[in-house]
Amino acid sequence: MIRTVVFALLAGAWIALAQAPDLSKMDIVLKSVPDGPVAVVNGSPIPAEMFKDVYMRDVLGWAQLNGRNVPDDERLGIAINSLRMLVEREVLYQEAVRRKLTVTDAELQALWAEQLEDLKKRVTKEGDPPLSEAQILEKAHTTREEALTELRQAMMVDKVRDAIIEEKGITVSDQEVTEWFEKNKNLTRRPDMLRIQQIYFRPDTSRSDKQQSVAKQKATEAYNKIKSGQSFEGVARQMSEGQYKDKGGEWPVLPADQFPPFVQAAVAKMKAGDISEPIESKDGWHILKLVEAIPGEEGTLDKARDRIHQMLLAQKGARAINDFCSIVTGDPAKVQVYLDLETQLRLRPDLVQRLGNETQASATPPSENRRNREN
Repeated sequence: MIRTVVFALLAGAWIALAQAPDLSKMDIVLKSVPDGPVAVVNGSPIPAEMFKDVYMRDVLGWAQLNGRNVPDDERLGIAINSLRMLVEREVLYQEAVRRKLTVTDAELQALWAEQLEDLKKRVTKEGDPPLSEAQILEKAHTTREEALTELRQAMMVDKVRDAIIEEKGITVSDQEVTEWFEKNKNLTRRPDMLRIQQIYFRPDTSRSDKQQSVAKQKATEAYNKIKSGQSFEGVARQMSEGQYKDKGGEWPVLPADQFPPFVQAAVAKMKAGDISEPIESKDGWHILKLVEAIPGEEGTLDKARDRIHQMLLAQKGARAINDFCSIVTGDPAKVQVYLDLETQLRLRPDLVQRLGNETQASATPPSENRRNREN
């Protein structure tokens, strides 16, 4: 698995600081977060700040994916899932300690370097220099020592998760793969893809309109150089202010609908090899080259077999982990929840039905924990 919680927290903290207003007075979930831990697992607390980071990361992700504000029923569902994930993670960490699983310093440093590079790419804006490790840690309000401790714990969780799944002897048959493919052929279709290059210039919005026009002048100069016979790649390396300048401005190949709308609109009128005139967007000035438009195609069982096999294996593994953890999470003497969503649900009975039976059953409200402990 390794998409560890520490990097989810660092990215979540960064995004929340950069984009989110103070939601403590308006968010139905954040109003329910206690001053102390949101839960305690076998005596080990799950800090409220950790829950807030995971919750806000997922709320912002939902908003970006759906292009609208997150309704209260979705917020409650996200909160329950965030809490469940953190409680499960603590159960698995305690099991890893019990089994005396370890992570070497070499393993830790290798994964730290790998995920730090990935995080830099995800949080660095187009045209800006990559953030340093120190800048990321500062923005996330943590230290390197704290982040490495969290990462080591997350790696131990991954190791015990893998061990549990292996012990269960989980397998996926060819018949299961074939049946899934026949029922979900539409999900195996490869979307239309784009391979493009870009030369980018970022205006300095802190300056006057006249000074901001420097970006347009640079874009015009770059375009004229290309028209005079210089290669797009050479001009990109020489002049572009985008993050892919050292690669001749070439972006990773992505599904067409993942590019900004202005890019999609421009390349829709282009054929392979065409170069656009300078285009202005809210982020600056762009010159685009369409390298290749790759048509989507229907999936075949042969092509999709390995991916389907891995997906079904992951689903079975997740169920096995859930079953393992439920021995602890289902015992109110071992897990106490203090995230008081029950109060908000009493105030908003309309949300109970919208959340659905599955979501309601996935979290035990703190009052229920208290009643169980008292009986």
